[in-house]
Amino acid sequence: MTPPTPPGPGGAPGVPGQQSNALGLTAMILGIAAIPLACCFYLGLPLGIVAAVLGFLGKNKADQGLATNRGQAIAGLICGIIGAALGLLALLLTVVFGVVDYPNS
Repeated sequence: MTPPTPPGPGGAPGVPGQQSNALGLTAMILGIAAIPLACCFYLGLPLGIVAAVLGFLGKNKADQGLATNRGQAIAGLICGIIGAALGLLALLLTVVFGVVDYPNS
């Protein structure tokens, strides 16, 4: 009789050493969503910040070998930064053009 074979890479759920790609995937989704939402409802700024933080954490996790989606994490980080910058720009332009009273000629 042969002994049972050990589980493959990743193991069973909850087993140490299991790969978790949730941070990078979530960062990429939020980062991509942050770019068009920067000018719609000003959601680009908070979504971009969250995406950048999650992308950074996901990249670190991938560098440690705990995740396999380093590219998704980097895409989330970059798109998050772009979305946050566009959201901040849209917010600043709204405040400047809404507050500054131009004289009528």
